[in-house]
Amino acid sequence: MKNKILGVLSIALILTTGLLQAAPTVIVYEWAVQAGKAGEFAAALDTLQKAKVSQDRTAQLHLESVGFNGVNPATHRVVVLYPSIAEMEKWNEKFVGSDAGNAFLNSINDIATPVGQYMEQPLKSWGTVSNEDKVFDVVRLQVSDPSATLAGLNALMSAPEAKNFPGQAWLIQVVRGNAAPDGRVTHQIVVGYESLAEMEAWQDYMLTTSAWKTWAGVAQNSFVITNRFTVDWLAVYDHNYTLEDFD
Repeated sequence: MKNKILGVLSIALILTTGLLQAAPTVIVYEWAVQAGKAGEFAAALDTLQKAKVSQDRTAQLHLESVGFNGVNPATHRVVVLYPSIAEMEKWNEKFVGSDAGNAFLNSINDIATPVGQYMEQPLKSWGTVSNEDKVFDVVRLQVSDPSATLAGLNALMSAPEAKNFPGQAWLIQVVRGNAAPDGRVTHQIVVGYESLAEMEAWQDYMLTTSAWKTWAGVAQNSFVITNRFTVDWLAVYDHNYTLEDFD
């Protein structure tokens, strides 16, 4: 019983304070790439990922295009999944000042402008974690009741109506870089699908269920949505690490 109480207290502390912990960590770099220059940006990133300094680490990297982003000017995201903050720090020390790092920054200097950068850590996932999902629905939240949000989302995804959910869903806490062009963000709900058609079909179905109505009530009292957009995976680089490892 003591261990159970301590576990609950630990989760509550993480949810409410944004403390960094020894856990899988995501770094998101948002870029505004000039119109017509997306191919050059992708090529520069590809060259960097094939360099020795990039392969000598444990991480998965995604190049993503951003759609329906509202006031946020970012057109692309570079998202890096690490097994720990220590692994991230170790690679950054090698990257800064390296020939490959300098070449990458020089090659994109005139075609892309950094928009934002933030760090996040996953709290829980549902569904089947898979690289086959290429389209992600990103819901950015300012949460007032983290515990209720987690419990409500878990109830939704565990309900009988959700047993045939075709994708993967994540509740993620933003632990650094909460200020953004689209408002202050404490958490994100990220849902992955193989296509927009699959997303549409599933959402059309879920909106008719009693489980969704219950979740909508929890959501109304627990958080405010600051933005919502979609991202498409353009390229994935597994550097001794996969999405399944991250889970």
